[in-house]
Amino acid sequence: MTIAAMLLLAGAGAQTWPHNPVVMEVGGQKIAKDEFMKDFMSTVGERLAAKPGVTEAEKRQALDEYVDLYATFRAKLKDAYSLGFDTMPNLLEELKTYRDELAAPYLIDSATLERILHEAYERNHYSLRAAHILVMLSPDATPEDSLKAYKHIMGLRDRIMAGEDFFAVSSEEVHRLQPDAPQRPNEGDLGYFTAFDMVYPFENAAYALKVGEVSMPVRTRFGYHIIKLLDKVEMFGKCDLAHIWMISQDSTMRKYEIDDCYRRLMEGQDFAIVAHQSDDRTTRDNGGLMPNATLSNLPPEYVDVAQYLKDGEISKPFFTQYGWHIIKMVRRDTLPPYESMVPYYKQKMTRDQRGEESRKAFTRSCMKRYGIQDLTQTPVPQPKGKKRKKKEPVKMQASLQQLYDIVPVEATRNQWKYNDSMVTDIHTILTLPGKNYTTLDLARYIATHQRGGRPLKSEYFVNMKYSDFIDSVVMIFVDSRLEKDNPELAAVVDEYRRGLMIFNYNNAMVWSKALHDTVGFADFYARESSTKRLDNPEDSVYFWKTRARVVTVNVVDSACIAPAKAARILKKALKKSKGSLEMKDMLTDALSNKCTATRPVSVAPDLVEMGRQNLLSAGQWQKGVYMSPKTKGYRAVVVEEVLPPMLKGQMEARGYYMNGFQNEVERKHNDMLHKKYNVKINYDVVKQINY
Repeated sequence: MTIAAMLLLAGAGAQTWPHNPVVMEVGGQKIAKDEFMKDFMSTVGERLAAKPGVTEAEKRQALDEYVDLYATFRAKLKDAYSLGFDTMPNLLEELKTYRDELAAPYLIDSATLERILHEAYERNHYSLRAAHILVMLSPDATPEDSLKAYKHIMGLRDRIMAGEDFFAVSSEEVHRLQPDAPQRPNEGDLGYFTAFDMVYPFENAAYALKVGEVSMPVRTRFGYHIIKLLDKVEMFGKCDLAHIWMISQDSTMRKYEIDDCYRRLMEGQDFAIVAHQSDDRTTRDNGGLMPNATLSNLPPEYVDVAQYLKDGEISKPFFTQYGWHIIKMVRRDTLPPYESMVPYYKQKMTRDQRGEESRKAFTRSCMKRYGIQDLTQTPVPQPKGKKRKKKEPVKMQASLQQLYDIVPVEATRNQWKYNDSMVTDIHTILTLPGKNYTTLDLARYIATHQRGGRPLKSEYFVNMKYSDFIDSVVMIFVDSRLEKDNPELAAVVDEYRRGLMIFNYNNAMVWSKALHDTVGFADFYARESSTKRLDNPEDSVYFWKTRARVVTVNVVDSACIAPAKAARILKKALKKSKGSLEMKDMLTDALSNKCTATRPVSVAPDLVEMGRQNLLSAGQWQKGVYMSPKTKGYRAVVVEEVLPPMLKGQMEARGYYMNGFQNEVERKHNDMLHKKYNVKINYDVVKQINY
C-alpha cells in the first residue's frame, strides 16, 4: 500500500445516528459512515466519480475494495500507536520538517499574502530582459557609507541620462573595482527573468520600468543598483526547443553550411536528421532537442526569435556572438491558472524577501490580535485629569537605554563577552499572554545573535536586534497556537503524522522482516518457481535465455602474434579445457621477438546472454574460436560452453520474487492484526452507501 493511500484522517470516532451508522469497528473503536466516506472520497471516490463513462459497478467495486484496505489501515495504525511509532525520534524530526512547511503560509499576513500572490501571477505573464550596475554595500552599512554609495551610483546614472552608453559605464565600473576582470560585451546584462528570479526590491523596480528606461537607485541586500529595461516579452512556461548550432565568431564563416541546413529543412527533411550537423554535441544525437527550457536559461537571442514561433515552426538562420543558429519550437506551455500557481508561489516565498514583508505585517497584526505589547513604544498613562504639556516628551513604559550603554561595538563583530551581571536594570519590555520578557531576555538574545560585519552604533544595533527579538518571540507564540487556532492545519499535520507512522510501521513489521527472512524466502521461492513456465511470455524474467561462457582475448598488434597462429593456439587450449589465464600464458609464450607493446595480450572471462550482448553474432552460439580484426590488432572470442535456457536461481531472481514474498508476509501480518483487534465490518451498511 502506498504512502499516499495511507495519508488518511482517522478521528476518534464520530457520534453515530441513524443517518450516520457505524461502518466498521477496530479494537473497540467505532468508525461511522461520515468519517469513512470523508476519507474514501478524498483518496478515491471524487477522482473516480469524475471519470468520464464510469459505471456504477466500477464505483461499487472501488468502494468494496477500499473498505478492506481501510479496515487494515486502521488496525495497523492502532498497532503502530501501541508500539510507540508516534514517538520515534526520526519520525518526529521528519514530521517537524513537513509541519514547518505546512505552517509557513499561516505565519504571514493573509491580506498582504493575497496581494503579493496576485502581483507575482500578473508579473509571470511577462519576462523581462534587463541590465544593471551595482555598487556593493553591506545590509548593515552605516548611514555615512550608505550616503556615499548612493551619491556614487547617482553619479553613474547622471552620466547615462546625459547620453553615455549604459554598458560602457557598467564596464568601467566593473573594471574600477576589478582591474583584472575580463572584458565582456554588454557588461551587466542579466538576460531574461520573471517573478521570483531576482530579489524582491530589484524585481519591483524592474517591472515598474518601460523598455529603454533607467531606474533610480534601488537598494537590495547587495547594495545599490540602477536598472535598464532592455526588453519585455509575453511569458510562456517551459518549452521544448530543438536547435542547430554552427560555432563561428565571424558571420561570413559557415553561412553556407547553415543556409544548406535551412534549405533541407524547407524541403521537408526531418529536423532530427539535419541536426546531426550541429556543433552542439550534447543535443545533436537527440535531434537537437533542448527539453524543458525556460526563458531565464535561454540565450537572449534565442528568446528574441522563439517568442514569435508557433509549435512546430522553424526559424530562419540567425547569428549571435556564438555562431549561426536555427531553432524549432517543438512545444510550449502556457502559464497555468492562478490557483495552480499558488502552491508554487508559497513555496518560493519561504526564501524570498516578499515573504519577509508579509511576515512583518503578520507580526504587527498578531500583536494587536493577542494583545501583545511593546512597552518601549507604549506611553505611560497620564494621571487622571492631567494633560501633557506642549512639547513635553512622551515617556514610555520601558526603555532600552541600559542596553545602549552596555552593548559594545564588539557585538557587531561577534566578539562581545557577555554575562548576566552586566544587566542591572531588569524590567519588562514585552508582554504576551501568560509570559513577559525583560531587558535581561533581550540582552541574552543579542549575546547569542551577535553578527560579523561592519561596526554599528550601539543604539542602531540594539534597536535592530530588538526588532528581530519581537518577531522571533511573536512567531514562537503564534506558532505554538497554530493547530489550536486552525483546525484544518491540525488535520493535515495529523494526516502526515499517520502517513509517516504507517510507512515506518510497514518498513519495520513487513518489508524489513521479509528482506531478512532467508528461510521464509527460500520456501517462497521453491513454491513460486515451480509454477513458472518457459513457454509463458509473462514468466520470461524468471528464466535465463541461452547463455555462453566465453573468454575475450584482445591482441593489440598483429605483429606480436599472427591471427592464424593465435587461433590455432586458442583452439588447442579450448580442446584441452584450459582456463583464461592459461590461454594468456600460451599466447605470451608464442609472441614474436618484434613485439614492442607493453601489454600485448589481455583476456577476460565472461558469461553472456543471448539478446543482451554484442560479442557473438547469430552463427557463433556454439563452442569454438571466433576472430575479428581491430585497428592494429584483433579480438578473439573463445566460446567454452553454451548453456540452454534455464530457471534463474534463488539469488539470481531475488528481486523478481521479493515483491511477491513481501506481499505474502504482509497478508499474513494483516490477518493477524484483524484477529488481534477484532476487526468487524458492517457490510449491510456498506451496501447502502452511494456516491
